[in-house]
Amino acid sequence: MAARPKLALVLSGGGARAAYQAGVLHAIAERLPRGVPCPFAIVCGTSAGAINAAAVAAGALHFHAATSQLQSLWSSANAHDIYRTDRWHLAVSGARWLMSFMPGLKHRRPVSLLDNTPLGHLLERAVPFAGVRAALDARVLEAFAVTAMSYHSGLSVTFCDARPEVELWQRTQRVGVRASIGVPHLLASSAIPFVFAPTAIDGEYFGDGAVRQVAPTAPALHLGADRILVIGAARASLLPDPPSSNAPPSVAQIGSQVLASIFTDALGTDLEKVRLINAAVRQIPPDALARSPVPLRDVALTVVTPSVALEDVALDHVAELPRALRLLLASVGGTGEGGSGLLSYLLFEPGYCRALIELGYADAQTKQPEIDALLAGAC
Repeated sequence: MAARPKLALVLSGGGARAAYQAGVLHAIAERLPRGVPCPFAIVCGTSAGAINAAAVAAGALHFHAATSQLQSLWSSANAHDIYRTDRWHLAVSGARWLMSFMPGLKHRRPVSLLDNTPLGHLLERAVPFAGVRAALDARVLEAFAVTAMSYHSGLSVTFCDARPEVELWQRTQRVGVRASIGVPHLLASSAIPFVFAPTAIDGEYFGDGAVRQVAPTAPALHLGADRILVIGAARASLLPDPPSSNAPPSVAQIGSQVLASIFTDALGTDLEKVRLINAAVRQIPPDALARSPVPLRDVALTVVTPSVALEDVALDHVAELPRALRLLLASVGGTGEGGSGLLSYLLFEPGYCRALIELGYADAQTKQPEIDALLAGAC
């Protein structure tokens, strides 16, 4: 009897954009019989994708229920559940940033604009981490992995809650380490530089895993995946429209491009590399593959990404933001067309998140033949 394929789920980052992934996952779960466990033996996440990955891994014994709960979590999300949005805090935070750049003022420069303490409390309530261990013991999961970036070493560190027989890795600028993943790991992985503060884990400070993650699919490949489903949170690159004016870019527009380079560019490049390696492997005779000193295999790859620009969706929901935060973003151009990219990462509000969930559900339906083929034989 042929061995069952080893499926991996890879969830990339993108702040509030990650609500899209909840819609995709729920559409997949609806295609499977109720009560079945998670079809993905390996679950990997980075940044906000790490939070979604944690929800899937923690509920792996009941996949449909886990995806329903994840969808409910995003549907009820508010910005104040993720970071402090009160007027006083935002005013003080902004003032500290301004003062820190004034010469002669001995004021400690802040490391982040927003305080994500509320997110930690939300994760403690929403993610039953004991479910990860139960799924590992039941052999439904082989590994659950979350990637963060070490501010000390600059390494891309993938924390792995895995079965004992699973081997980890050490490569240039990236390493896998065993860990019992909890709230600090999720906070670290999703701590966007300058937006959220670094998180300490065993005395070392970590930030957003997407920053130094040059190969987002690498953890899944190292953990032995035969097939990979990647759910992104950004539309595949298209030729941009010509600029509407010759004005210099706003702070928000610059920030949008920086965030895009963190969350999008590495994933697109990595997927191209995997496809190229797959094409090369198919040209190698099986006996030559067996003699290769480096394990080579053709890894089935399915990718689901938004079919429309999420920046445009965000502009339709800008009025949902708390007034103080809306004014702060407007001051740097974050509520206009050019800076809507930044808005799309921070707009943790029900209307926007529900729109992304619906889009993810619809896009998964469109991709269903590919997804069905990927899942074939694994459930």
